[in-house]
Amino acid sequence: MLFRIHTLTFAVAAVICAATNTISAQTAATPPTADHVSELITKAATTKNCDDCAAAMKVSREFARENAAAAVELSKSLCPSITKYPADVCNGYLDMQVPVMIASVSNPGFEQEDDKFICHSMFAMCPSPTVTASTIRFPRRRPRNPKKPVHSGKLVNIVHLSDWHVDELYEPGVEAACNKPICCRTYPSTNTTAPPRRAAATWGDYRCDTPIKLTQDLMKFIRKEIPNIDFAILTGDVPPHDTWLETRETVTPILEHSYSLIESFLGKGTNLYPAIGNHDSGPTNLFPTERSGGDLQWLYNNLAQDWSSWLSPRELASVRHNHGAYSTTPHRGFRIISLNTNFCYKDNLYLYSDLRDTDPNHLIHWLIRELQYAEDHKERVWLIGHVAPYQTDCLENWSDLYHQVIQRYSPHVVAEQFFGHSHTDEFVIYYGAGGNKTARNAIATAWTGPSVAPFTNINPGFRTYQVDTGSWNVFESVTYIANLDQAAVWDATGATPNWHVEYSAREAYGPSVPIAADKPLSAAWWHNVTVAFEANPANMTGPFQDFWKRRGKSSKLIPTCLGNTTCPAEMICTLRSAQGADACIVPGSGFKKRDEGEDVEDAGWNGVTTETRPWLTQNCGQFGM
Repeated sequence: MLFRIHTLTFAVAAVICAATNTISAQTAATPPTADHVSELITKAATTKNCDDCAAAMKVSREFARENAAAAVELSKSLCPSITKYPADVCNGYLDMQVPVMIASVSNPGFEQEDDKFICHSMFAMCPSPTVTASTIRFPRRRPRNPKKPVHSGKLVNIVHLSDWHVDELYEPGVEAACNKPICCRTYPSTNTTAPPRRAAATWGDYRCDTPIKLTQDLMKFIRKEIPNIDFAILTGDVPPHDTWLETRETVTPILEHSYSLIESFLGKGTNLYPAIGNHDSGPTNLFPTERSGGDLQWLYNNLAQDWSSWLSPRELASVRHNHGAYSTTPHRGFRIISLNTNFCYKDNLYLYSDLRDTDPNHLIHWLIRELQYAEDHKERVWLIGHVAPYQTDCLENWSDLYHQVIQRYSPHVVAEQFFGHSHTDEFVIYYGAGGNKTARNAIATAWTGPSVAPFTNINPGFRTYQVDTGSWNVFESVTYIANLDQAAVWDATGATPNWHVEYSAREAYGPSVPIAADKPLSAAWWHNVTVAFEANPANMTGPFQDFWKRRGKSSKLIPTCLGNTTCPAEMICTLRSAQGADACIVPGSGFKKRDEGEDVEDAGWNGVTTETRPWLTQNCGQFGM
């Protein structure tokens, strides 16, 4: 979400960061006691020192290898006091996650220098490591003068759904301001005799996931109001954020029900092309690699069944045997490639078993083969996924490899890219050789789809595109939202959500950066939009502040990006930074515990938050997203 939760990260600190200064405090022959480990973990929550974290990693790995069960129990004992989450949340999550982390750091592929890498990626206690990914040798050289795509002049409508996060256990009338990561449910520990401080509306709440009722109403609106839909995409995350409860048994029916619902509303002849999100696995975030061991075949088999109405037998075989990735051709000369980008996701603990494996499961090399085929056959390509390679949640080496691929095959092959995960409405610009961040050197745009889920503090929404059937470039982007702050009024009056156009990209930014009707919303145009953002970002009615409002889908609960802070400059820089190693924002660990007596209503769902830097795009995963 807008505030990154480090709850898992620091709860796993019982295993990963267990002895900040243990080396100097105790000899190697005397392993740390549980009391001493507890003391040092609590201290590490405020020291945030890279060398201390790396030292902790070294000692705690040995502690965990000697007694994995004790390490899990130690993590569980520390989690409630550090995170302020209740024991059931801590225990459920850590029982599923910590054993995988212990196995990863015990793998022969794990090396001592990886300690600082983990301290950077999971704790933000160490600086970003040097990118070690190799320079890719492509099957063919980039054409010297690649043919420019030709527009047909015919536009079709495409629907982009993302971060569906339906909660089938959503219960209207129950507590919407609870002490769990998500509310609007009756838990075994819920005091059902006490009146709720804020009762959950039937249509949803800003601190909860999506009620079934809201997903049904959304799809009714799409079917009624969006004419002539050619196809739709869903960029991942169908199950809710109950990550301490997510298992194979819980996520399987949710995936099946949601895809069946979407199919019933889209109707026959209108396909949905999905990508896998980090929440689509049970347990959440965990996607084994060929080197790490572990088996997720059940998920790929189930998704192949869920997607069988939209993909061919050959494509379904790819889903089953290519770790969820597939390539499909909705139209002649046009290809969609769906990537399982969880193999770059920093909270996929399997990835730490061998960080020399910069292309887990050979996904990048498979992508290159598909793009080379497309180039050879003069196809235009869309790339879709969940975790975006440009988000700081994606490991830098994988992001670098992907960046090389985009530079090689854009813009003559790759027409557009679409991702999700952040729940916000954003875009990112890719630049060509030399790295000059100018309109002339802008080669590709990546679109971050707004979430259907309101979790947390944002309005539910989706996006449509008008796309040319010759070039398959986007000529118009329109975001739709419903103002969830009116949910109680809808209930009281018997009304339905006020789905409406929040903004059109052409109408919103065209006055600042004029664009001809026969020109697409190109990467060069978007670069010039960011130039307009720079003109006067403090102007509350200017283009940057308008963008900032729309980024959170016009929610009144989003913090202001003040012009007298570093927020505007870092946000604009982020829109121009598609490569992970070029991140404009250095995430701070900034662990800030919610005080025991703090008002839950004011504190929201946060147990542990980062410093208040609302433009951070580290969003999904862990106890929260």
